[in-house]
Amino acid sequence: MNIRPVLLLVSVLPFGVMADCYELAGRDFKIESDLLLAVSFRESTWRDNALNYVSPDSYAIGRMQIHSQNFNHLSQFGITPEHLKNDVCMNIYTGAYYLAIAFKRWGYSWWAVGAYNAGFKNDTEQEKKRMKYAGEVREIYEGIKVKR
Repeated sequence: MNIRPVLLLVSVLPFGVMADCYELAGRDFKIESDLLLAVSFRESTWRDNALNYVSPDSYAIGRMQIHSQNFNHLSQFGITPEHLKNDVCMNIYTGAYYLAIAFKRWGYSWWAVGAYNAGFKNDTEQEKKRMKYAGEVREIYEGIKVKR
């Protein structure tokens, strides 16, 4: 990933209410808000209505691209796919929740950031995916830090 386009895109960092959602989710889950911004940018380029269909039963929605495989788990908290689609802050908080799970499992590391996208499966293919994703998020994160 080339840093120049990232710097250009991060020049339009979310402000106002959306920025507050990243700040609050970061505070509540003890994750730096700029890291949440970077993950969100990598997942959806901050598009509230982002939808990634793999199949009718496998898709991800919103800024943090919450995957349908998590909907059953989230239902115990009263969170529905409609909430994740229509409530941007709920989507951001849910993404922070899953990133916090990765940090709890693997420590506050880029390896754990990679697990947000590629999961925890312990095999060579998933390890490559985790490292690729973590590198992309790190580059975006560093671009955000330059803009601050």
